[in-house]
Amino acid sequence: MMKGFYRLVNREFAKWLWFIAAVCAAAIVVPLVLLHKELRPYNEYWVNERYEDVYASSGSILLFLVLLALVCAFFLLTIYADYWGSKSIYTYLTLPVGREALYLSKLTVLVTCLLLLLASKLIGIRLGYSLYAAKVASYGDGQFVMHNGYFLAMIRSEFFRLLLPLGVSRLLSTLSLLLAAAVTLYYGALCERSRTYRGIVPIAVAVWTMVDVIGYRLGEVNVNSDPTGLYLSSALLLVVSGLLIGHSLRMVRRGAIA
Repeated sequence: MMKGFYRLVNREFAKWLWFIAAVCAAAIVVPLVLLHKELRPYNEYWVNERYEDVYASSGSILLFLVLLALVCAFFLLTIYADYWGSKSIYTYLTLPVGREALYLSKLTVLVTCLLLLLASKLIGIRLGYSLYAAKVASYGDGQFVMHNGYFLAMIRSEFFRLLLPLGVSRLLSTLSLLLAAAVTLYYGALCERSRTYRGIVPIAVAVWTMVDVIGYRLGEVNVNSDPTGLYLSSALLLVVSGLLIGHSLRMVRRGAIA
């Protein structure tokens, strides 16, 4: 089982390698270009906005959403490509490995690529702050440089806190959101392939919960406390994800996706 799973993971990563490398590079480099353009008119007589506001107005948050959508679209492409041309899905289902390994390998690669995108975005945010701080320090004898500016930006920005959570409950919430998004996307594709349209009900529950949690996270006012309510929503997301994984595995075992 593990040997077959390892081979399938390697095969999936081979499909993703060039694409995820380009996406991660874009997540790091493009925001720097956008920030540089946004900071170009800054001088000691300019109204110096906070880093998180400059980052948002540069379009870097929108860029992240676009890259996230591209990752999801590419994942769907890798699934549907198995049904085109040589129809390799039939070959996969007859391999001398458990069919569970096929499902888990694709899910593992998707989650890993989402984590790589997240890590690249955080690197880009940190490098972007260095660019911002260097620009602000270049005029007015550095009097406009804010001490601990990066730390304060990570606390003030709802978007930054969503990507890099403060506290255990928020960290669990972010990881639960990421897993639930990956599982729900994959489950939706499997339901479409197997013509199991009643799967729209758990998908709707998962999407509604994720939207509700993201809305709460982006609207937080008190960031000093650890919101215990997030534990409940995270548990719900994990339970729904577990149910979707279980149903997905049953569909794969029965060969309903062929």
